[in-house]
Amino acid sequence: MSQLDETHRADGVFQGGGVKGLGLVGAVLQFADGAKDADGQQLQITEWVNVAGTSAGSICAALIACGYDAKKLESTFMTLPFEQFEDFGRGGKVIGGLLGLATHHGMAHGEVFHKWMDDQIDHKQFKDVKNPDPNANPHYRLQMIATDITNKRMLVLPDDIALYKDPDGKNYDPDELKIADAVRMSMSIPYFFQPIILKDAETGVDSTIVDGGVLSNFPVWLFDTQKATASRPTFGFHLVGGKGVGGGLNRIIHDLGWAVQEGVDIFHTATDAWDARFRSHSTVVRTCTIDAGTVGTTDFNMTDDQKQFLLKSGRDGAAKFIAGYKRDEYMNTFGRPLAAPGT
Repeated sequence: MSQLDETHRADGVFQGGGVKGLGLVGAVLQFADGAKDADGQQLQITEWVNVAGTSAGSICAALIACGYDAKKLESTFMTLPFEQFEDFGRGGKVIGGLLGLATHHGMAHGEVFHKWMDDQIDHKQFKDVKNPDPNANPHYRLQMIATDITNKRMLVLPDDIALYKDPDGKNYDPDELKIADAVRMSMSIPYFFQPIILKDAETGVDSTIVDGGVLSNFPVWLFDTQKATASRPTFGFHLVGGKGVGGGLNRIIHDLGWAVQEGVDIFHTATDAWDARFRSHSTVVRTCTIDAGTVGTTDFNMTDDQKQFLLKSGRDGAAKFIAGYKRDEYMNTFGRPLAAPGT
């Protein structure tokens, strides 16, 4: 591979955050345009080799892995029918949503989102994003995080889908897992979206799968290796600020009583606290921070001004990161630096 190709390649990890994920798109746009880093070198990423994400970050990662460039990502997210994803069923948010919460542990079915996602990526499976080198690590160019709250374990998909049985009673084959299915698992915000139920392959017990942010909302470590050097960096995209569950849902959650309110509070604490604690030097030097302002995770009825704010905030965050980036200071969680360009 030529030096030019590797210079403009990177791996990317995208944090969750519901509709605030539009800020991630702005950052990807700025990285595609490029700018001078702190050493006066042009930093421009035109190809994301391996990508990963949690919740909304898994949407961004999946689209990139399936061939979306920065401009197509922008047009897709800016015209995305966010409000249609609130598929509460008959009676709307108050009646259908509460019925869904009582019977299926989530207000929105998530079926509209699942179909939209599947259509956007032409119904691709993980075998379509498999690394052509059988000895490569990772085996798949796309990975995402979900949480099995029944067995109390973090799932890295698609590999960990082999822990479960498919509807035909056979062990899931990671190759055959639909990417849209994995994204739907990763973005199952507790109480808002109905969780996914999978049958544990070993015990036969039904397992409840929810948002990956419960255990790791920002898995920037996912592609790290103990090899002495890596030829390309992993850049993380981290959302800060904004609100948790937003819109009119706050009142409904409050009215449901302390148990639901406390559960939502626990979820939002879990999505942020561990990753914030884990922000070591190896995380900071490769993480682009994006301010979500006052936008809420479930503000599906965002105004055009809010959308433009998130997009610009993503660009501004990426521009600031690039301006301060020094390749020589890069290291992963094992303390490994980057190889010199072209080696």
